[in-house]
Amino acid sequence: MRSLKRGFTLIELIVGIVLLAVALTGILGLLINQAPQAVDPVQQVRAAQLAQRLSGEILQKSFDEQSDHNGGRYRCGETLNGQFYGDCSCPVGLACTQRPPAPAITGWQPSVYGPDGGERAPYTFNDVDDYQTSAICAKGWVEVSCFNGDWIDAAFFTQTDSKVASDEYRNYQVRIAVTPNNLFGSPGLKVESIGKRIDLQVRLPDQSVLDFSFYRGNY
Repeated sequence: MRSLKRGFTLIELIVGIVLLAVALTGILGLLINQAPQAVDPVQQVRAAQLAQRLSGEILQKSFDEQSDHNGGRYRCGETLNGQFYGDCSCPVGLACTQRPPAPAITGWQPSVYGPDGGERAPYTFNDVDDYQTSAICAKGWVEVSCFNGDWIDAAFFTQTDSKVASDEYRNYQVRIAVTPNNLFGSPGLKVESIGKRIDLQVRLPDQSVLDFSFYRGNY
């Protein structure tokens, strides 16, 4: 009596393997094409975290080099109890006349946007415009990696002491531009004493750029 059970022939197995291989090739190709898109959100989240970290740090600093760094008892560009404390720092590349204090204050020196004397690392910066990357790159510090004139390796801004944490944001770069602003969108007379707009850009490892902007008032 013949058995009703029947298996696959060798030809059928070979055909099945070939069809399976073709199907898997298509699926793997689709997954490979989707891989870069899956990485993009991860990089964007990291960039947003870096921007949030830097913006919080910048906004904690004094408004200006000429501000009172010990409690904000007076503001640059302000007259209080008969004492004019001197104009705020002059923006880089813009016409600006900085009036000195009247009566004179011992030790007062004119200043411009960018790090001031003795400030060579972010943890030593004490006012908002110290973070202007074009001014930092112009100083030619050997420990700062600048790209295209005003892009700086993000590791420079994430250090907490004299040691740079180069692995924390590897291949991320930062550009920061600080400009005077009257906080209503357009500049005006002595606007450098009113407010500052900070434009923060983060360049991702894939070379795309995320833009962030925020303001700091003179208080």
